[in-house]
Amino acid sequence: MASKVLVVGSGVIGLRTALELLRRKVSVCLVSPKSPTHRATTSMGAGGLWMPFHCDDTRVDGWASSTLDELAKQHANSDRNVEVVPKVSFKRQLMKPPSWSETSFLQFQQLDIDSLYKHASRNNIRLPQREIIENAGYTHAWLFYPPIVDAPNTLNAMLQEIKMHENANFINVETSKYFKTMNEIVTEARALGCDGVVNCTGLGSRTLCLDNEVVGARGVLLHYHRYHPSLWREASKDDTHWKDSAVTIEEEPFGSETTPCYMIPRGDTIVVGGTYLVGDEEENVRESERQMILKNAHTLGIDTTNNEPVGEWVGFRPYRSSVRLEIDEDLTQSGMRVVHNYGFGGCGWTCYVGAAKEATSLVTGAR
Repeated sequence: MASKVLVVGSGVIGLRTALELLRRKVSVCLVSPKSPTHRATTSMGAGGLWMPFHCDDTRVDGWASSTLDELAKQHANSDRNVEVVPKVSFKRQLMKPPSWSETSFLQFQQLDIDSLYKHASRNNIRLPQREIIENAGYTHAWLFYPPIVDAPNTLNAMLQEIKMHENANFINVETSKYFKTMNEIVTEARALGCDGVVNCTGLGSRTLCLDNEVVGARGVLLHYHRYHPSLWREASKDDTHWKDSAVTIEEEPFGSETTPCYMIPRGDTIVVGGTYLVGDEEENVRESERQMILKNAHTLGIDTTNNEPVGEWVGFRPYRSSVRLEIDEDLTQSGMRVVHNYGFGGCGWTCYVGAAKEATSLVTGAR
């Protein structure tokens, strides 16, 4: 049973794992080459929407449920970094709802387009123009109410809680040092007096663990100022009464699995995407992608004539056909317990609490 653990990686998975260990009274060391709020960090740029997405592991629903429970409590306690918003996924036909839709908190409904827009009108929910949606052939939609996390502020809040905790032993999330092998990490752990390691390096594990199953799934976003007075094409004098919604379309003609059309209100930003390109390593936004996302923004209701994006972002989700959350039996020897916790694809902010709890139980031998 590990009593002092080195957590490597300070994205949402690494930070929440470190916090879980601390809350269970385990001494923690945390190291990472870059700050969690560095713009290159995938967790930093993510939309923060709770929704199982592009992760085929059968364990996801359980991890997602634990995360939803925690986020629901934070929202109930008026945590400003967690907002519950209407979420709409447009469909071309009636679809079988996902297994997680049965959770009562989400208030999941499958509606035809007429019922959706009547509901939106009654409840002041902002949606794309109905005519645009109907003319494109979308006939149904999933409507539910998930939490959305303000990713940058939440990462910073978690880091501050870790730093202030009495069991935080050594915290350095800007080392500029990239480990080359897991053996190097184990050596570092021993030097720090640790008897446990949790590897939360995401895409870095491709090199660290020689794991060719984990690849980058490239995402591209444009950012808009959420509270700009002329952001929306159909803004009205009483525009403040309307609720922003998150919208996703993964079916033609507006979207696909690799180029989803979506919009997520996150803190004071509206993020618009996007792409999910496995194996694409381009670090900058291509002009063709910028034009595609500008078109998405217009389709979803943003006045792109009078509003320029205030930022753009490219990130690489650590996609793996199945998440690697397990004990490394080869490295767990001679008093050192090693656990891997990576490969969540587009589900990091959906699974982070459940994954942290499981990784903590594995490294401490609590189950």
